[in-house]
Amino acid sequence: MKVLALHGAGGSPQDWEKVVTELAGEHEVVPLPVEGPWDWESVLDRLEPHATGNPAVLGISMGGMVAALWARRHPECPAVIDIDGHGVPTQAQRHVDPDLAAIAALREAFKQYGEPELQQALEDLDCFEVFAGVRSPMLLAVATRAMPGQLLFESYQAGLARDLPSLPPNITVTRYDGPHNILATDPHLVATLTREFLAGR
Repeated sequence: MKVLALHGAGGSPQDWEKVVTELAGEHEVVPLPVEGPWDWESVLDRLEPHATGNPAVLGISMGGMVAALWARRHPECPAVIDIDGHGVPTQAQRHVDPDLAAIAALREAFKQYGEPELQQALEDLDCFEVFAGVRSPMLLAVATRAMPGQLLFESYQAGLARDLPSLPPNITVTRYDGPHNILATDPHLVATLTREFLAGR
């Protein structure tokens, strides 16, 4: 099966090299750049020329969010695999009891990455609203371990525990023993999740 692979913020198509290699002969994984301008409909429009043959879509972090947006646009999509792309910790609605001062401080810290338009676009995107409109079979893989220095992880996880049960039945949620940057730390696990979810589709 052809699979479009979408990297996270600050990443590149090269992030998928080990997954491409591991799945070669089983699936044609096609890594694509995910670039601005950060109007989500225009991001999807730039992916359309690569989507011949009704591919599955695989994404991590921001790329997982875009994969879900793709599936909402394309209900005929055969499968979506979203690796830990369910929102950002600067979204107060993703916390059970949001610490607004801590969220504001984290928002300021994110400014050092120098992509304010992307940061705002991610914060404005409510992934759970997107998930509610997805009709394709979808795997949402959720990290269970924080990266070093990751702020508001426990508060955000509590919000996920509250919100994940509201997802429609076509979305399968699995939790993996690893951090958000699992594509870098354990690409074999990403390949395994992909292989298992695509089996028989």
